[in-house]
Amino acid sequence: MSRFKNIAQNKLFLSILSGILLSLTWTDYPIGALVLIAFIPLLLILEQLLKTNNKNNSTVFFLYSLLSFLIWNGISTYWMMYASVPGGIATIFLNSIFMAFVMYLTFISFKSLGRRIGYLVFVSNWVAFEYLLIHSQLSWPWMILGNAFSNSISLVQWYEFTGYIGGSAWIMSVNLLIFETVRQIAKNAEKKRIRSYAIGLMLLILLPVSYSLIRFNTYKEKITPVKVVIIQPNIDPYNEKFSTPTLSQIQKITQMAESSSDNPPDYFIAPETAISTGFYEDKALQNISVKYILDFLKDYPNSEFIIGATTRVKYDNPEDFTETATISEDNSFAHDVFNASVQISPDGKIQFYHKSKLVPGIETMPFPNITKLFTDSYVELGGINGAHGTQENRTVFINNNNNIRPGVAVCYESAYGEFITEFVSAGANVLFIITNDGWWKDTQGYRQHARFSKLRAVETRRSIARSANTGISCIINQKGQIVKQSEWWKKDTITGVINANENTTFYVKYGDSIPRIALVISVILLAIQIVGKLKKRIKG
Repeated sequence: MSRFKNIAQNKLFLSILSGILLSLTWTDYPIGALVLIAFIPLLLILEQLLKTNNKNNSTVFFLYSLLSFLIWNGISTYWMMYASVPGGIATIFLNSIFMAFVMYLTFISFKSLGRRIGYLVFVSNWVAFEYLLIHSQLSWPWMILGNAFSNSISLVQWYEFTGYIGGSAWIMSVNLLIFETVRQIAKNAEKKRIRSYAIGLMLLILLPVSYSLIRFNTYKEKITPVKVVIIQPNIDPYNEKFSTPTLSQIQKITQMAESSSDNPPDYFIAPETAISTGFYEDKALQNISVKYILDFLKDYPNSEFIIGATTRVKYDNPEDFTETATISEDNSFAHDVFNASVQISPDGKIQFYHKSKLVPGIETMPFPNITKLFTDSYVELGGINGAHGTQENRTVFINNNNNIRPGVAVCYESAYGEFITEFVSAGANVLFIITNDGWWKDTQGYRQHARFSKLRAVETRRSIARSANTGISCIINQKGQIVKQSEWWKKDTITGVINANENTTFYVKYGDSIPRIALVISVILLAIQIVGKLKKRIKG
C-alpha cells in the first residue's frame, strides 16, 4: 500500500502517465474511453501542490502540465512534420503551452476561490479554451477532447445535441467526479457522502452512454437515395500533383469515373485541388480541364461533377478589393485566390464554394509580422502558399435534376463541428468532403482526419461522401459508421448510395451553446479573482 502511495505521489510519473493516457485515445484503436481518466494524474499533482504553501506551486503545476501535453500533442500529431518541420514543432509546442496555461489558471482559481469553484473552473476553463482556440488566428481543432471518441462512435450518438466540444465538457466532468469520488473514499468520508458521489458518477456516465447505444441500434435512415461515385486518384502530392499537367490528372480522374459508372450516378466526386491551375471563375468555361469534364458529362446528362480547384476572382473596382487580395502594381485591379469546391453541370452551369476555414501558415498567415519568418519553409498543402480568400457564409450546391443539396466542405473544414452545421442550416441534406491527405505519409494524421468526419455525421445526421486524393475516401452513414472505404496510397473508386435527410438536430439549431456558456462562466470567475486581488492591494 505504501509503495502505491509513493507512486501516486511521484509527480513526474503522474505527469508522464497523463500524457500517455491522452495519447492512447488518439490512436487507431477504439479505446477513447481512456480519456475519462486521463486527467486524474494531473488532478493528483494539483492536490499535492495545494497542500503546500510554496508561492511557486502554480508555476510547478504549469510545468508538469506542459510535460503531459507535450507528450500528448507530440505523439498524436508528430506527423505534421512530414509537411513542415518548423510548422509541426511550432504547433505542438504552442498548443501544449496553451493547454498548460489553462491548467495554470485553474490552479490559481483553486487557491483563491476554493475547491468547489475550482472544480467548476477546471471544466469551464478547458471548454472555453477549446472554443476560443478554434475561433482564433491559430485555430487548431485537432486536439479537441471530444474527438477522442471518433473511433467509438456508438458511445457518442448524443453529440447530435452537444457537438464534440460538449463531449469535452463531459470528459472533463467525468474525470473530475471520478477523482473526487476516490478522494472521498481515501479520506474516509461518510458513507452517505461517498454514495452520493458514486451515484452521480454512474448517472453522468450511464445516462449519455445508454442513450447513445439505444440511439445507435435503433436509428433508421429515411430512404432518399443519392448515387455517388467517389474518385481517389492517388496522385503523389509531393512529386506529381503540382508538377505534372493538370489535364493529364483530370483525364485520369474521368477514366476512373467512367469505369465505375455503369449505372449513372447523381454525383461524381473528385478530391481537393484536382484542378490546380488557378483559373478565373468568370472564365471557367474557357479552362481546358473544365471543358474536358463537360465533354465527359455529355454521356451523363443527369449527373453532376463535384471537384476541388484553385480558382481566382478578379476585382476591377478598388472598392471591392479585399484584405486577402493581391493588388496589381498600378492598383488598377486585384484578385483573390480560393481553395474551392466546384460543381460542374452537364448544361455548363458552374457553381463555386470557397473554403473558409483556412490552414494557419499555409492558406492564411496568423500574426503576419511574426509568422512570415516561417512562410518559406512550408509546402503548398493543397493550394498556393499565402493568404487565400474566403466567403462569409456557407452555401450549398443546387441540383436541377432533383432536390439534393450537397454542402461540400474542403479538407480542414471537416474538423470543425459548428462550422459544418452551417452547411445544414443553409439547406444541405447531404455532405461531401473533398481533401488531400497524402502530405502526412502513412501515419495517424490522415486516419484521424477521416475519423473526425464520423463525428460530423452524428452531429448533423447527414450522410457523408468523402473523396481524398490520397488517404481515406469513404461513405459514412448518418450514425457515423464508415460503410465503404478505400485503402491508403491506392488508386480506387467507390460507388454507393447515401441517403439525404431534411431533419435538423439540436446541435445544428443551437451550435456550440455549451462552450459559449463555459466562456461566460470563465470570464465571470476570472473577473471575480481580479477584483479580489485589486481589493487586497488597495487595502494593503
